[in-house]
Amino acid sequence: MKKIVFIFIMFIGLSVNAQANKPFIPTKGEITFKEVSKIIDRKLFDKDLQISKEKFKKTLQNSLLKESNGKGKEIEIEQMVSQNAEMMEMMMFPQDSSQIYAFKFDNFKIISSNSADEIMSERYEVIDTQKNISTTFSKIDSTTTFNEKIYAYSSNIILRTIVDKKSKKTINGYDCYKVIYEYKENNEGNDEDYLEFIRNTIYKREMWVTDKIRSLYHPVVFEKSILEKYYPLDILETQSDIKGYERKFTLQTLTLK
Repeated sequence: MKKIVFIFIMFIGLSVNAQANKPFIPTKGEITFKEVSKIIDRKLFDKDLQISKEKFKKTLQNSLLKESNGKGKEIEIEQMVSQNAEMMEMMMFPQDSSQIYAFKFDNFKIISSNSADEIMSERYEVIDTQKNISTTFSKIDSTTTFNEKIYAYSSNIILRTIVDKKSKKTINGYDCYKVIYEYKENNEGNDEDYLEFIRNTIYKREMWVTDKIRSLYHPVVFEKSILEKYYPLDILETQSDIKGYERKFTLQTLTLK
């Protein structure tokens, strides 16, 4: 009798464990990531950034001088281009800044919000996963406006994907393995001057992923072909033209069910 009871209890335990490890589509709960962008090698970063800024200035200057109202304004354009180059540095390569990316699942709707430096934004997005519709709500003073559109996945061009299932890591109770992919931006429709500036930039993402969560919606990764196979729980991004700088997205909260 004791043996039968023991086998019965063991069977229940295995059944519960199997159920816990079964892949699922989240309908409730929250997932949040914290991004920390920082310089990890000042010497390399400064060197590459200076080259990138000079290239950016040349590209923008050539583009503006081609316009009909650019003639005779060479000095003014040069000053404006220098200012834009400094703004580009601050916007594209913030130093030691952090941001929170949050997804709240509620059946067939997801509430997406970002916060800069721990301060919650007055802007959020509601994604209807059944209709594939995204509605962005923005609050200005006491007025809330909204914009509805078809939810669009990233049009980035994935160059290659490396799957390493031998590398393992446990994140929030999920067994994860490593996936690396490289991509470049799809700049179709941009002018030749801009393409000359951006065409050789390749982004690399090293991720720890789980295949137990099945969802085509993620707070950080928007490439549908990636999400069809993996759900990232840790992401490290670098880019080929600016060495010594990284963006790391670390899981903060995961209560999906």
